[in-house]
This record gives sequence, C-alpha cells and structure tokens, in this order.
Amino acid sequence: MKYVMLLLFLLAMRCGPEIPLSPEGEGESDGLTLSAALVNYRASLGQLHLRVRVEHDISSEDIDVYSDVFKPDDDSLWFSTPLYDKGENGDQIAGDGYYSITLDSALSDTLSGDLVSLFWAVAGNDTSDTVSAMTSLQANDPPIILSVWAPDTIMRPDPGEEDTLVVEAEVTDPDGLKDIVAVFFEVRDDEDTTRWNSNSLFVLNDAGIGADRISGDGIFATSLIISSENQLTDNIFRYYALDYAGNISPYVKDTITVYKNYIPQILNFFLSSSSQIVRPSTGSEGDSLLFYIQADDGNGLEDITSVSLQRRNPGGNTTVQSHPPAYDDGLHEDFSPDDGWYTIKAGFSPDDELGTYFYRARVEDGYGNRVLSADSVEVTLVSE
Repeated sequence: MKYVMLLLFLLAMRCGPEIPLSPEGEGESDGLTLSAALVNYRASLGQLHLRVRVEHDISSEDIDVYSDVFKPDDDSLWFSTPLYDKGENGDQIAGDGYYSITLDSALSDTLSGDLVSLFWAVAGNDTSDTVSAMTSLQANDPPIILSVWAPDTIMRPDPGEEDTLVVEAEVTDPDGLKDIVAVFFEVRDDEDTTRWNSNSLFVLNDAGIGADRISGDGIFATSLIISSENQLTDNIFRYYALDYAGNISPYVKDTITVYKNYIPQILNFFLSSSSQIVRPSTGSEGDSLLFYIQADDGNGLEDITSVSLQRRNPGGNTTVQSHPPAYDDGLHEDFSPDDGWYTIKAGFSPDDELGTYFYRARVEDGYGNRVLSADSVEVTLVSE
C-alpha cells in the first residue's frame, strides 16, 4: 500500500508544474536563504519527513521549495518532491517559514547508510543556494534461531491410529521479538536430496496458540501429526525465521526418524545341561540348568528389555522366573557379549515337587511387546 501511495503522489506531481533541477553549484540569491534543513525517516511508521526553513523578503506565495532525496545504497536519486508551508501534508504551521512534507516511504528496511536530501527554493528568476540534511539508517537485522527441539525418533502408529509430536524453536532478533513474523519449516526425506516440501501450514507460532504455551517468550512451537501413512524414513527438517523487514534467518536443520516397532523374535532356545535333575536336599545347592536363548529385534538389540524363563510345574501352575537373570556379557557361560545370545542358570529348591517341568523362553521389548518361544524344554525333577 505504501508503494502505491508514493507512486500516486509522484504521478500527481508530474501533472503539475515540472520540478526544476536542483542547482549544481552555489548560486547567488538576494532574497532566499535556507537553513534548519531536516530529513527524518520513521522506520516504525514507514514515513519520510522533510523540512527546511526559508528566509525571504518577498511574498511567500511566490516561493516554491523542492528536495532531491538520494538512496544510501548507491547515492542514486530516489525521487524529487515539492515542500509546502500550508499546515498540511506533514507541515505543522502554515506561514511560519518552515516548508515540510511527510511521505509514505518505500524504503527497504534492509538498507543502511546515510540518507541525504538536498533542498532549494525558487522565486521567479531567483534560486537559492542548496542546503543538505542527512540521517543515518540502521538496517534491520535478520532473526536468529538459537536452538530447535524435536524428538529424534517417533514410532509409526498402527493403521487407524495417530500420534502427535511437538517441535519448538528458540528465536531471537536484534530488533526485538516483535519484529519476528513467525518460524517456518520445510521437510524432505533422507533419500530426496533435491526437493524441499513446504506448506502454508508448516509454521511455528509464539502467540500462545496450539502447542505454544507462553505468548511472546521467544519459543515458537507447533504440533505435528504422525499416522500409519507416514513413510519409514529419516525426515530432514530445516527451520527459518522471518521478520517484518523480509529478512530470513540462517537455516537450522534437524532430523526426525519415523520407524516401525518390530516385535522381538526368539530364534533359538535349548537346554545345554542334563534334562533330569535330582532334587536337592535341605542345605545343599543342587545341580543347575543352563539355558541358551537367541533373541533378535528389528529395532535393535537395545530395544530388548527383558529375557527370562516361564515355567510350568507338574501341578500345571505357570510362573515367570525373572531370577536368575539372563546374561549377554561374554561371562556366565556366555561366549560373546552383545550378540543376542543369552544364558540363564536356573535350579530347584528342596520344596519343589517332583515331576516334569516345562520351560519356555520369554522376551520383552521397550514397548511392552512380549513373546514366548514356540517350543518348550522339558526337565524332570527326581528324588535321590
């Protein structure tokens, strides 16, 4: 809108008397003297104000005052404009000798340097000397993303279900948090290195809306929905902040891996000791049973949280024996650490009833999935 208003104003000026060229040198003027020149750019309002004082000994109605405004980036002429002493268009008091104008400015907030304006007055054949005024522009600096928080991994839900994750970005701006429009993100999967997907909904806010908890604290947030339709892949996110001057922060990248939760598997289960054990007498330790269990998990062995035995006694009662524990440490009769082979040494007490016992391997993962070995191992407890 500011661009349009300025253009219309300048076009209107073209319809009137042509603005004379500013004097190239210092001319001679008996009746026109200029002073108190001022140029002021109000970045917050997007307005440019020009003013100069004209001292004269002739009728003010015969005086025309003009200004050339030069951009600070390359010292090129930005535009020329007349100034008025009519108490309007930015002039405060009519007839006080101060000629002024206030214009909506199309000056970019990214410019820095000295904005210079030259002023001169014309009365008939009399042209004043030129006077200049200058104001220094401070460029609007881009915002900076200090950090991004998002989960490293998320499990893809089962069909028909959804899960929600929250992503947050801590952002600052040298020109203040109010200068930040929002934080945006684009995403691609790890296999597509050429195309970033963007969407108008890919935006984080600091307005206390949705996933954002506190308005105006510099923490921008949004929530993402994960469903069974999401690909099992590494999703590369790149975040950037945008300010009202059009500045964009440097990108900050992060990765969220969508994965499937695989149920653990029992590949092998066998007894490496005798299947017939003599029940120990009171006060004696008795013989031990040595079980080998080979387990695997599509999410990695670190996803396995428990390996144990399930035992059914001759009376038909089934219990889970979490002790003694299983080992995959290269010790306790285990041949190699962290290879998925577990050993368990079990035994009997003098109170155990005689008869046949049935053992099955039991494996549990971090998501609560439990599996039992398909086959059982029979062990017979006999008396001396």
